[in-house]
Amino acid sequence: MNILTLYSLFMGSFFLLFSEVCNAQKPIKMKTEENINYSCNINTGDCSEKHNFEADVKLKETPVLKSKLKIRYYYDALCGWCYGFSPVIKQLKNTYKNQIDIDVISGGLFLGNRAGLVNDVAPHIKAGAYKSVELMTGVKFGAPFLEDVFGAGKMELNSLPPTIALCIVREKYPEKELAFAATLLKAVYFDGINPVDFNAYLIYASEYGIDSEEFLTKMNNPLYKQMAINEFNTFRKSKYSGMPSLAVFKNDIEIPISKGYIGYDDLKVKLDQFID
Repeated sequence: MNILTLYSLFMGSFFLLFSEVCNAQKPIKMKTEENINYSCNINTGDCSEKHNFEADVKLKETPVLKSKLKIRYYYDALCGWCYGFSPVIKQLKNTYKNQIDIDVISGGLFLGNRAGLVNDVAPHIKAGAYKSVELMTGVKFGAPFLEDVFGAGKMELNSLPPTIALCIVREKYPEKELAFAATLLKAVYFDGINPVDFNAYLIYASEYGIDSEEFLTKMNNPLYKQMAINEFNTFRKSKYSGMPSLAVFKNDIEIPISKGYIGYDDLKVKLDQFID
């Protein structure tokens, strides 16, 4: 056997051995279903779930949220019928809390020549108008209020101070404006505070988390007075002549749904026409 033949036999054996070693290093494919969604690295020994980018996109998609229906409540803190309407608007807010947003606009019922002592500018109250409100709405006027009306009559009706107070609370806690609007009505018609006495509002402002000193400073700040005046002007430009009144906004168009007092059941029927 010559040297060339020996060399050929040696090289053939070497390649056969090398091929077997390499084949032994190839990863074994696991054909079980459990491994379909997994990828393993034989060099690092790391097995991890396959990355599904399509699934990731679906998970990260932001759901389309329906916008809430905007409702505007035209009211005044010295409006007796608004006092009677407070339980209705509160129930409406609670029923549709995930579907509606309510903003409050003060109408300025007692301003300028219309402002003054209760029995001078609102003699209808003493004449028995409050009884009609109680009968139709179920609310009760408080003894302190009625004692003043039928007594000394020292209460001064002026819509500006309570509207300024509402502007202060709304600025700091916009989500509380409807509740504070109702609080102002109760403060006057049940607790019998004098609307022109700034200090009389302090106990109510503190219940809403506003410091007394801060509140009084803002009550005397012309900026908040102008905010109140702007609200009165908004009401004057509206389609309403009285309060309480409600409007909905669809495609930025204001649509009246109620003028004057309305019970909850009747109001719900009207509102349901606009709820998607």
